[in-house]
Amino acid sequence: MACSTPLSSAATRCASANQTWLTTRAALWVPREHLVDPWSPFLAYVLEAQALGARILRSTTVTGGHFDGATWTLNTSRGDYAARWVVNAAGLYGDRVEAALLSEASFSIKPRKGQFVVFDKAAAQYLNSIILPVPSERTKGLVLTRTIFGNVLVGPTAEEQDDRDRPTVTSDALQMLVDKAAGLVPALAGMPVTATYAGLRPATEEKHYRIRHDPDRHWLTAGGIRSTGLTAALGIAQHLLQLRGGEAAASTIAPQMPNLSEHLARDWQSAGYGEIVCHCEMVTKREIEAALNGPLPPGDFGGLKRRTRCGMGRCQGFYCNGHLAELTKGRFETPLAVESAA
Repeated sequence: MACSTPLSSAATRCASANQTWLTTRAALWVPREHLVDPWSPFLAYVLEAQALGARILRSTTVTGGHFDGATWTLNTSRGDYAARWVVNAAGLYGDRVEAALLSEASFSIKPRKGQFVVFDKAAAQYLNSIILPVPSERTKGLVLTRTIFGNVLVGPTAEEQDDRDRPTVTSDALQMLVDKAAGLVPALAGMPVTATYAGLRPATEEKHYRIRHDPDRHWLTAGGIRSTGLTAALGIAQHLLQLRGGEAAASTIAPQMPNLSEHLARDWQSAGYGEIVCHCEMVTKREIEAALNGPLPPGDFGGLKRRTRCGMGRCQGFYCNGHLAELTKGRFETPLAVESAA
């Protein structure tokens, strides 16, 4: 087990200061582990790229292409595009992109589903450390942790499946997660669950990253990037750049992302925010409008949620979705009212 609190005699205290909830045989103290907002960093990366001249194409499928010795021509669902180099970071479809463009793939994606349970924010008082049991050969195990947004998360499972698009949740797995969390922190027994969700990780037949450098064809692949992709993203990018033979240019553009975390001042705490649209997560109309009018507006409600936290609280949008549908009218390809009714 790993936790971020020092050992105390024979017992490991990883809950609140006044509660010893678990006695373990041994533990590893990791003193500088941190929690992070998992969405804002990547939005910042793409905003920086866009400001430096990158063009962002959404809902665009690469169907084929060819390399003439100097330049790639990429065939897509939105027409053809020329590129001097191709960086394949297509996640769950990385092997198919390689097969379509290089006639063969150097790895095979084996989608691995992870299900999660999010406890109500009231659960946060019972946990002040990241709790991670000893990893196995197959998985790092279930993690129990507070989030930067003030609630408590447990997961993920590790379930292989063939479907690359539909990470469904199952009652048995979710109940297992709730039971595991209560086993580690008994105070979580009976704690309300705010949300459940599942995601797919682009696992491959081997557990290490699948980095491919083909200089003769001006090609780079970053595949098989699973849970550690958030932490390793900048290091992977630097490694690919070094393989390419380039040096990082000093960028004077540093996008300032809005704060979504609970430990810093939020927008509703400053004057002029207009109104609070999502009361569970205290999301203001000013935040919603800033996201919708930004340089890369969200393309759907999921994108708006990740930019602002709206609809992600205790009621899961029950009270605010009507107002959000009005504010986002004409903004999304699939209107929020249609998504909510689906």
